[in-house]
Amino acid sequence: MEFIYKHADWSNINVLERNRLPMRPFYCGYQTVKEARIGKKEESGKYRLLNGEWKFAGFESPFLALDEYVKEGIDDSSWRTMPVPGHWQLNGFGKPCYNDAFSLFPITDDPAIQMDNPTGIYRKKIEINKEEGQEYLLRFDGVESAYHVWVNGILVGYSQGSRNTAEFDITEQVRSGKNILAVKVYQFSDGSYLENQDMWWFAGIIRDISLISRPQIHVSDYKIDALLGEDLCTGHFHVNVTVENHAGKEKEMKLKLSLFDKEEAVLSEERKVRAVPGETDVSFCMTIDQVNAWSAEYPYLYDVIMELEENGTSVEIYGVKCGFRTICLKDGLFYINGAPLKLKGVNRHDWNEYTGRCVTREDIRRDLYLMKQYHVNAIRTAHYPPHPDFLDLCDELGFYVMEEADLECNQMAYTKKPNRLSDDVMWEKSYIDRAERMVKRDKNHPSIMFWSLGNESGFGTAFVEAGRFVRQYDPTRLIHYEEDRDASIADIYSTMYTRHKDLELLGRDSSKIKPHIVCEYAHAMGNGPGGLKEYWEIFRKYPRLQGGFIWEWIDHGLKKTDENGRSYYTYGGDYNDYPNSGAFCCDGLLQADRTPTPAVLQVKKAFEPVAFCKFTRNRGAICVENRYDFLSLDHLKAMITIENQNEIKMSSTVELDGVKAHERKEIVLFDPQKLFLPECSGDWWLNIRIVYKERPAWAEEEYEVAFHQELLKKGERREKKSADGPLHVEEKMGTLIISGEEFCLEFDRIQGTISRYEFAGETLIKKGMGMNFWRAPVDNDKNVRKIWEEGMLKAVCNIVDKISVEEGEGNVEIKIKQMYAPIVLEWKILIEAKYIVASNGEIEMMYRGVPVGNQLPETFPRIGLRFLLDKACENVRWYGRGPWETYVDAKEGNRFGVFESTVSDFYFPYVVPQETGNHEDTRWVEFEGNAGCVLRVEAEEEFSFGALHYTQEQLTEAQHTNELLPEEDIMLCVDVGHHGLGSASWGAECLEKDRLFPKPFGFRWKLSGKKKI
Repeated sequence: MEFIYKHADWSNINVLERNRLPMRPFYCGYQTVKEARIGKKEESGKYRLLNGEWKFAGFESPFLALDEYVKEGIDDSSWRTMPVPGHWQLNGFGKPCYNDAFSLFPITDDPAIQMDNPTGIYRKKIEINKEEGQEYLLRFDGVESAYHVWVNGILVGYSQGSRNTAEFDITEQVRSGKNILAVKVYQFSDGSYLENQDMWWFAGIIRDISLISRPQIHVSDYKIDALLGEDLCTGHFHVNVTVENHAGKEKEMKLKLSLFDKEEAVLSEERKVRAVPGETDVSFCMTIDQVNAWSAEYPYLYDVIMELEENGTSVEIYGVKCGFRTICLKDGLFYINGAPLKLKGVNRHDWNEYTGRCVTREDIRRDLYLMKQYHVNAIRTAHYPPHPDFLDLCDELGFYVMEEADLECNQMAYTKKPNRLSDDVMWEKSYIDRAERMVKRDKNHPSIMFWSLGNESGFGTAFVEAGRFVRQYDPTRLIHYEEDRDASIADIYSTMYTRHKDLELLGRDSSKIKPHIVCEYAHAMGNGPGGLKEYWEIFRKYPRLQGGFIWEWIDHGLKKTDENGRSYYTYGGDYNDYPNSGAFCCDGLLQADRTPTPAVLQVKKAFEPVAFCKFTRNRGAICVENRYDFLSLDHLKAMITIENQNEIKMSSTVELDGVKAHERKEIVLFDPQKLFLPECSGDWWLNIRIVYKERPAWAEEEYEVAFHQELLKKGERREKKSADGPLHVEEKMGTLIISGEEFCLEFDRIQGTISRYEFAGETLIKKGMGMNFWRAPVDNDKNVRKIWEEGMLKAVCNIVDKISVEEGEGNVEIKIKQMYAPIVLEWKILIEAKYIVASNGEIEMMYRGVPVGNQLPETFPRIGLRFLLDKACENVRWYGRGPWETYVDAKEGNRFGVFESTVSDFYFPYVVPQETGNHEDTRWVEFEGNAGCVLRVEAEEEFSFGALHYTQEQLTEAQHTNELLPEEDIMLCVDVGHHGLGSASWGAECLEKDRLFPKPFGFRWKLSGKKKI
């Protein structure tokens, strides 16, 4: 006997499909023009969704999934069920596995897949009323990674390419009555060599399955080019329609094409069609004198209606949306509708926290609504064609889309031959197939501006040939591929994670004749990214730098609940998956449930469409800059207030009409002659809020487009004269006890720190913990964490040299001379501190520190003091930046003001616990106890603070949020310096200006108790 396993369809590079129909845009026919314009395919009578529970059997190898299991008569009543769409690893068969770039199969010259290749057989019974003269198509919008299809036990076809659509004509196999559909799905195939896209390895039927019926004579394809003329007003409308005749004889038909603007038919033409058996092409070329252009800012859509008639009777009517726009290269830049705009983009995967890459239309809509709220105007569909509904919604809502082919073979980097597949003629057919299927499916979407040939796959002849196909088939759009370093087939240069200084050099490079984008940057893993403001200062400085796409939009975490009912997100390694890349899949601006991280405010600020400059105080005027590419500011208004911490002095509304795109205009905000700002302790701020006159559907109530602030007058920091009163000082067991009429301070004379503070009988500080130099590393501390740990910043010891106490008139002065030094290493920080305790309970803390030693770490995480507050101090009020957490390189999206929150709400549940809850540029902060007392920290110079129910040690050690158990009491960190975030989890290090270097430092803070007014 002989058993031959080689070159089965799923491991045969020469077999990409069997009996798969040519790719076409999605559409089905309707009976009336009205129905076609509404476009509800489920109500057309020609479309049937086959999603739901299917019978399922899983096998560890394709050779165990026998063909008898797909036959009609087999009893599948004992089989489990599997949801469609669904990944079988999330539904009881197999386990999830996440890694960045490792393949889970060998790399062989003749592509082969191991015998252990999980395989699933799906079966479903459906009833069909088969009509004479109708054809029946079975459509799959996504199956990972390859599959055969049977209908009533008859093999229909085969396809591969996980996120690509496939259709099969099953007219001959179906019958009236009961029908059995069977699909055999293979987790790995030779196509998997091209599908290593830094994401979970899943398998299954992941998108819709549908049954479409159509007459034997029908429109089988159409291509719409709706372009703008040079005047950007004239519309050039070109439509190529393919009529297919399977009736067996020639027919005289009529094809009517209409273009509707709302309810008005702006054009309508008819063509007589001699429909011979096979295909007949019909073309329409029309010009419209005045059209509304489509753009991300103003996504104006028209309805295209195609009516196929025979003898005056409609055979089928087809409807599709279209938009007029033009993208071209000119003078080294790309122009969309005549504007050399900037891409304010994000990379987006399909994702749902429970169902993985199986997403719903509502998931997609939620993504796009949030993107609109944060001023995202461009999306790269990393790294595959998206769910079909995604592009419909992008057309409707307005986004510039870079659609990417389902192609990445990043595993080849581990072979030290990154071009091995891409420069092999054997793979050219596969590369072209993936580009062709993407382009032909989605060619009619106005939102698509760029075709991206793939991601991180080296370069070679296969990409050249794929690019040639795309260029020939669709010359109306631009081509992108980042690893085409010389832009030989690409229309734009592209780089990833370009550091700020390198981006500046690229901007200055006048030798390049094509524009430059950064297709991935600002890696948004965990707390961060920092440095986004500086990226956009560079983008705006150099015309040839036309923006980029932040990595990435959403975490790919999978939600689970532990035995105690605590939910948390899982990632690579949590399923005993090997090899794995840990939490690297959780690197989004949103968490997997679409909860925005604090970073989104930085994105919103960097992308703001309205900015302000050149404020002139003595004229009450400021220059407003319109950063839109097409819109004026007529749809917006400015809400103006002048206020301090206690009152609003002035409130008004200023119109912004007449400020055209890319223009600046001075506007008057107030009459300086009528504005009197009294002396007070609070700062006077001019606040400008830009809001919509009419709120769009995607905007929430009170949505703010942009904000700007100007400090009009600093408050007078009057020294409070402490009330004279007796002070009592005593020493007990190493503790200095200083008490007055309303307070009691305990000071640890051994450690040189506050050990307890009580005001009006209420304990506010339970313990002082001395100086603090550590933070729980954030994901973006990946590189610098090693410096901090090797520098022993987690093992710093306190050595007190001397403490002196001096009682004065109405106060007590404590002087400390100490140093902090790590174990083993030769460095230290020399500290001289002074505490002045007044009779009213106010404590002035003055510190001067000098880091010395030849083994000083290059940077520190933070420098400050740490306290343990009583659990009653839950409610927080502060003056500084807010309302969300801020860091030195990620703060401009939060405004100055007085904010209220709770310690519990300061914690943000990053997937891997890490530093969170810091607040930069703070002037004062108050913690309110239960008995009406308030603990206040204030300073002349701005400081930062953070307060949590978790210690930094807990956050450092925990790997998942459910491992954290909150402390009842509160950890308060008050810092004079805090290291920036950067995006070095896979991007730029923290900028030098935002690093915390071990330099001499000093601070002067006041701590006091008071009764709440």
